[in-house]
Amino acid sequence: MHPNIACVFTDVDGTLANSSNQLSLRNAKTMAKLMDSHILLVPATGRSKVGFLRMFTQDIMNVAKHHGFPGIFFNGAVVIGPNGPDDILRTWTIPDNHGIQLCELLDSIKIEWQPGDEGYEEAKSQGETYRSVAYSVYLLNDLVHRVRGTSLKYVEGLSREYSRKVDNVVDVIKENPGQLLKFVIGESRNVMEDIKNKVQNFLDEQANPDARVLFSHPLILEILPIDCSKGHAADHLLKTLKIDPKDCLAIGDAENDVELLKYAGISVAVENACQEAKDAAQYIVSSNDNDGFYEAINKFCNVEINLD
Repeated sequence: MHPNIACVFTDVDGTLANSSNQLSLRNAKTMAKLMDSHILLVPATGRSKVGFLRMFTQDIMNVAKHHGFPGIFFNGAVVIGPNGPDDILRTWTIPDNHGIQLCELLDSIKIEWQPGDEGYEEAKSQGETYRSVAYSVYLLNDLVHRVRGTSLKYVEGLSREYSRKVDNVVDVIKENPGQLLKFVIGESRNVMEDIKNKVQNFLDEQANPDARVLFSHPLILEILPIDCSKGHAADHLLKTLKIDPKDCLAIGDAENDVELLKYAGISVAVENACQEAKDAAQYIVSSNDNDGFYEAINKFCNVEINLD
């Protein structure tokens, strides 16, 4: 137990939430107990604030007592402070011209149609063999735009925040200047590595790349602003709040949690974490399906959690 823990950062998908994207009653009660004990609880997630709050039922969120602030969202692209949803402390964005180039690159990558893809039957009837990569863009206004005719079936259930589908993402970027937070690509794992390599090669060719690419989930590839990470976002939040990182606990499971795990004074990976996250963490707890979040808080924070 470390009695000086002042702040807990937790990833959401694969860490706080179980594999069914639900928040267990035990974890919800643990969240509430942290806040009752005046320990700052900060969700650090690839989701938007709206997406985070929509993940769970209202009943379970009433138990958890968390309203989305403070929080780190879009994998670090947006930092919200403790004073309400409009307390935006910092944002990181991808320059519009670079975002348009990335759209053109992604649109040039073709994937073979598979049964279950949105529009598969129509494409099959027209003799089409290939389709566009399934991707979305996240903007500061929390809207998410997906290319029409593609499929995110591989990540179905992970997001409840898609607002509308569009034919041309470039037009969306032009209509919302300075708001491009990230790209999200969802495909089967067997094609994701190839997509990542093509994006990385494109970025490596830039004299001053404005973005980076990484996996936030085994089936989700993200393109983020170059200096954007959960670790950088946590640093900005803690400096604003005058909290020492050595007095913080971070819990995560994925490649996009590595910087945060390395930054916090105490770092914990859940058992289901990828190897990169486990290597970055000081400790391993039970999986997200076995309330690893509760286990970490119970082990490292000076709070008594009554689960009755």
